[in-house]
Amino acid sequence: MSSRKQLLGSNFVNYAVRRIIMAFLTFYICIYVVAIIGNAQFEATIQSDITEMVNGAVMGNSELKSAEAIADYKRDLRAQLEKRFHLDKPAFVRIGSRALQIISLNLGDSQRITTLYPKRSSHIKDIVLDALKPTLILFLSSTLIAAGLGLVLGIQMARKPGGWLDRTNSLLTMLFVGTPVWWVASLLMLLLVYIIPVFRVGALYSSPAPESAILLFFDYVYYLLLPILSIALVKTWFFAFNTRNIILAPLQEDYIIAARGRGIPERKVLYGHAFATAAPGLVTVTSLGIVQSLAGDILVERVLSRPGLGYTLWQALQFNDINLITAIFAMIAGIYCFTLCLLDLSYFFMDPRIRY
Repeated sequence: MSSRKQLLGSNFVNYAVRRIIMAFLTFYICIYVVAIIGNAQFEATIQSDITEMVNGAVMGNSELKSAEAIADYKRDLRAQLEKRFHLDKPAFVRIGSRALQIISLNLGDSQRITTLYPKRSSHIKDIVLDALKPTLILFLSSTLIAAGLGLVLGIQMARKPGGWLDRTNSLLTMLFVGTPVWWVASLLMLLLVYIIPVFRVGALYSSPAPESAILLFFDYVYYLLLPILSIALVKTWFFAFNTRNIILAPLQEDYIIAARGRGIPERKVLYGHAFATAAPGLVTVTSLGIVQSLAGDILVERVLSRPGLGYTLWQALQFNDINLITAIFAMIAGIYCFTLCLLDLSYFFMDPRIRY
C-alpha cells in the first residue's frame, strides 16, 4: 500500500510540475501577444515624445546656424534618445523586454488614474492590485452563490427530467443565458436604486465609512448586494442547466439502477454515487464560470460605478492609458491561465483515470 501511495505521489508531482510549467509558458505567450499589440502604440507614443524633445532642443540651441548642422544635430540627438529608450534594439528583443515588464507590472505611473483614498498612488502596479481585490470579491462570491443555487436546482431537475421544474428552468435558461449581465444590472439599478430605493451603488462603502469593523463589514456587503444579485440572476440558470445535463448521464447508468434496486437511499445514490461521478464536470463548469465572469462581466462594475478592474479599465480606455490597459489584460490572462492549471490539477484527485 505504501509503495502504491508513493507511486501515485510521484505521478502527481511529475504531472503537477509539467502542468505548472505549461501554465507559465501559456501565460508568457499570451503576454507576448499582448506586448506585440500594445508595443506598436507604446513605441509610437515614445517616438512622438522624442520628436517633441528634439524639436525643443533645436529651438533652444542658438549655436546651430545652417540647415546641415540642424539636420546632423537632430539625427545625433534622436539616436541618443532612441538608445536611451532601447528603440535601437531588434523588435523581438524590445517586445520580449516589454512582456517581462508587463508580467511584473513594472509599467511606470498612470498620468490620470490613482488608487482609492487614502493611498492615492499613481503607480500602475498599485492601481491594478488595488482594483483586483474588490473585483475578485464580487465575482468569486456571485459565481459561487450562483453555482450553489444552480447545483441544487440542477440536481432536482435531473431527478425528474421533463417535470415542471425542468421545463420551467429550461425556459428561464433560454431567457437569461443570452442576456448581457450589464443590461440586467442596469434594469435592477433603475428599479431597486432609483424607483424603489432598496440598494446603494457607486462605491465600496458609505462615505464617511463606519468606524466599527462590524458595521463596516455590513456596509460593504450592503453595497455588494446589487452587483451580486445582477450576476447571480443570470448565472444561476446557466449553472442549473449544465448541472442537470452533467448529473443526468450518471443517473441512467446501470450501477445507479442497481444501487436503487438494492434499496440504497436516494440521497446516498444521488450524492454518493452520481455526484461523485459528475464532480469533474461540475468543477469544470464552476471554474470556467468564474474566469469567464471575470473576463466578460466586468462591465457590471462600470454600469454600477463600483470600483474594480472593470471600472478602472473603462477609465484607462477613456484616457487612452495603454500601459494600464495592458496591465489589466495581463492580470485577467494570468488569472485565466492559472485557474485552468488548478482545475487540471484537481482532476488528478477527482478522476482516478488521470493517474494512469
